[in-house]
Amino acid sequence: MSISNEILGEEKNVQLPPQFTLKIEPYSSKAQGKNKCASDILREERDLQPAHFTLKMESYSSVLDALEGKDERYETGSFDAGGYKWKLILYPQGNKACEGKDHISLYLVTDESNSFPTDNWTVCVNFKLFVLNQKTNKYLTIQDAKGAVRYYDKLRTEHGYAQLLSLDEFNDPCNGYLVNDCCVFGAEVLVIQPSSSSEETIKMVKELDERTYTWSITNFSKSEKSQYSGEFSIGGRKWKLQLYPKGNKSKKGKSLSLYLWLADWESVEPKRKVYAKYKLRVLDHSEVNTIEKPASKWFDSKTGRGYHDFIPLEDIYELSNGYLKNDTLIVEVEFDIISAIKVRP
Repeated sequence: MSISNEILGEEKNVQLPPQFTLKIEPYSSKAQGKNKCASDILREERDLQPAHFTLKMESYSSVLDALEGKDERYETGSFDAGGYKWKLILYPQGNKACEGKDHISLYLVTDESNSFPTDNWTVCVNFKLFVLNQKTNKYLTIQDAKGAVRYYDKLRTEHGYAQLLSLDEFNDPCNGYLVNDCCVFGAEVLVIQPSSSSEETIKMVKELDERTYTWSITNFSKSEKSQYSGEFSIGGRKWKLQLYPKGNKSKKGKSLSLYLWLADWESVEPKRKVYAKYKLRVLDHSEVNTIEKPASKWFDSKTGRGYHDFIPLEDIYELSNGYLKNDTLIVEVEFDIISAIKVRP
């Protein structure tokens, strides 16, 4: 992180605090000004110096004299923050055109050297302005409350605080802001880029155009090894069924094993798990003894989701149950919900 500094006047010894100690304490003030938006401004004290720019003004009274007849404002050189160039504009006697009377006014301004691609540019910024309390060696930070964001564009090139600090409070040496005719201001700028942020949206889709797939396995009694159905599309994704006619793992030789797989994991972006709530079935040809088992799982490419012990093999081969006709078994899956994910890069 780069830090810029600007020093005015003759050399004096003003100690800046260490950079790596952060301590937030409540700010107390005898007079915070009559800013009508004071409730929207957060004032705190901290040890850490400004991250992006420091303006150190020495021989402050001489600087005031030099500013007479020049709109009574001082404009710093540019500094870099968040990929853009900025300046501070300080009104030591207040920006009277914007309710800054009897206050110090300080603004963060976009530098004219910025190169924006179009006239419709917008830069979103959350920033802090600083005044050093030289007695406590702490910085008073002034920022918009609740993380508010300021928008810079062609028509709004500056934002800040007309009533940063009252002149009575600033000029009183007991308060530590102006000591030995020296004072220090600063800025931190966080640029927020909405256009470059990514976004992920997940939706649970219940209204499916198609929700059922039926698979007929011929010569079932002669089948020994596992087999897959063809791929089928439901809910915008491709699926397939897997069946072990003689059972799988601990249920081998005992039960039919039946699973659902996500078939398009490798070809579809983004690579996110897909949720499905569904029912697996073995149909009987007389539509009396159909067996159905529900499931709800998150799918990727690694494994199928279903049952090792979907139905005992002895029940399948019992002809009165009607599961086999002409040595053909019919299995089915019906989906209730499938998740859909969209990613905006």
